[in-house]
Amino acid sequence: MPERQEEQMARVIVMDLSRHNTVLVGHDRYFVLHTEGRALLVLDRCPHRGGPLSLARRTPDGRRLSCPWHGTKVGVAAVKRTSLPMVRSGDEAVVVLPDGDDEGGEPISVIRKEVLANLPPDAPCAAESAGEAAGAVGAGEVARR
Repeated sequence: MPERQEEQMARVIVMDLSRHNTVLVGHDRYFVLHTEGRALLVLDRCPHRGGPLSLARRTPDGRRLSCPWHGTKVGVAAVKRTSLPMVRSGDEAVVVLPDGDDEGGEPISVIRKEVLANLPPDAPCAAESAGEAAGAVGAGEVARR
């Protein structure tokens, strides 16, 4: 009698890309990276030391992301290889998540956060603009209110 293989169920979520750009699956974070006219849900972890690539800035040629922790350059092509299967129709995306290790699956959250990796290399981010408006704080200084 042949052995019966355990069935694994894929976990699928539907994201509204006009409202959300980040998915937390247990301890793993994924963000929507816009590249070559496509939106991809990619792992938010620099392969060097795990820095958040969503906060990386693109190099002037647009082909690499500069990790915000150590400045390591990570190729966009390498980041694309970490993308999850996703089908997009307008602002709606259906995403297949990695299987969880436990019976109930890992907790899943869909949120919106600033993704600097999608800005042009020379564009200011909201945090930088807010710092300029409030007065820049130098290294080692503490902002007082």
